[in-house]
Amino acid sequence: MRAGAHGDEPPPALGSSTSPTPARILEVTDERTPIAAAAMQLLEATFDRGPWQPLVELRSEIAEKRLGLLAAYDFHLFAALGEEDQVAGTAVGLYLEGVNAGFITYLAVHAEHRGRKIARALRGALVDRIRVDARAGDWDELAWVLGEVRHDNPWLHRLVRERGAIPFDLEYHHPGIEPEEAATRYVLYRQPVGDERVDLPAQLVRRVLYSIYRRAYRVTYPLRSTAFRHMLDQLDGRMSVGVHPGFTEAAR
Repeated sequence: MRAGAHGDEPPPALGSSTSPTPARILEVTDERTPIAAAAMQLLEATFDRGPWQPLVELRSEIAEKRLGLLAAYDFHLFAALGEEDQVAGTAVGLYLEGVNAGFITYLAVHAEHRGRKIARALRGALVDRIRVDARAGDWDELAWVLGEVRHDNPWLHRLVRERGAIPFDLEYHHPGIEPEEAATRYVLYRQPVGDERVDLPAQLVRRVLYSIYRRAYRVTYPLRSTAFRHMLDQLDGRMSVGVHPGFTEAAR
């Protein structure tokens, strides 16, 4: 999840999308609709499009799902509708079947609608849907919800303290951003659902990183990415990956 897009409110407990909100939450299943177009415009206005996933790929994800081309219906885009069905916010994420995890890629709310718990409702609805994906894949429960934010974002510290999130002890890099060119540090974190381990096997973390690059960002050959290889190099010789040293409260 991108830093600064969710407003100042901490996320809800997992599965609490029923919190009162003035907005109507729905899943966007057709990329050709005005609601889909408005959600894409909000994402484009909120995030620097340079290093991120092109919007055409998000539209393609919805189209593939609508046409029944995906083997697993694991991509989801939710919109929050305010007065006169105007898009007040949007959340994008997907289920990473290979590691039984959800990944929230984008969460954005229009400035005039912030502070109304719309971000909470969007995130809750998205997580609830991803948990359904996990159970449909014969898992008893989703393992975690993954996200990525700026290292200095105070929201992440609140998520750690209040919701038990665990930042990975890893220098994380977005696709398309070379490590030596990164002006901002980011953190990959997980919010436990069914798997509450503080330390994870390094090989599982490799698979998590690969799933994010290959499935979430559609990087065709992750091993050709300098940023991806740099993360793998950090795992060499390690048996497990624990809590990022900047967030030691997660281990308490």
